Amino acid sequence: MEISPEVQAISNASDSELVLICAAAAERGAAFCRVLGRSQHSEWVDASLGLVWAAAAGSSVQDECAEALDELDMEPQEDEDDSSRPDFYVAQSVALTGNALAVSLRPSATSAEMSINAIRSLLSMLDFKLGGGKPVVVRYGDSSSPPGPLVQMEIDAEREVIDLLARDAASSDRNGDLSSTVTQIRASANEFGARLTPSIDEVALLSGWEL
Repeated sequence: MEISPEVQAISNASDSELVLICAAAAERGAAFCRVLGRSQHSEWVDASLGLVWAAAAGSSVQDECAEALDELDMEPQEDEDDSSRPDFYVAQSVALTGNALAVSLRPSATSAEMSINAIRSLLSMLDFKLGGGKPVVVRYGDSSSPPGPLVQMEIDAEREVIDLLARDAASSDRNGDLSSTVTQIRASANEFGARLTPSIDEVALLSGWEL
């Protein structure tokens, strides 16, 4: 299977860049929790993301990140494995934040790749639902179908992060300071969540979920 350029870039990322990549992915995926989750889920995600972004900016918050990770209930709950239920998307959103916390403590390219694959998978489910739920049959030898609009939006967001990190790394006056890049990437991830929210609302309506 061909590895996408975005995933390939992860294998070459530094530890600080891996933390930032996972923070951005978790922030983009937080929209699911904020729309579909209970208040305790959203509060934990928001507080934990604050810690992850602080870690990405170079602050010493390892103890706080470890404590937040300890609060994460990893036991599967009812409906968390059923993608036809909102709890599935909430659980995946929470897991993205948990993974970002874990990467802030122990950077891992494998874990960062897992975050990217997870959010793409979630968005592909939304694209499928919004597209009428009709499967696309690809014959052997044919090129694969293009990604849906939400997955493409995610790919574009990943490329933006990678481009900003590359530009930052090439800057002669960086001096190891990622703060301005972190601010820019966080703002972009928040904007992504705002753009994603109407699609989550629409899927909830189509699915008959009571929010």
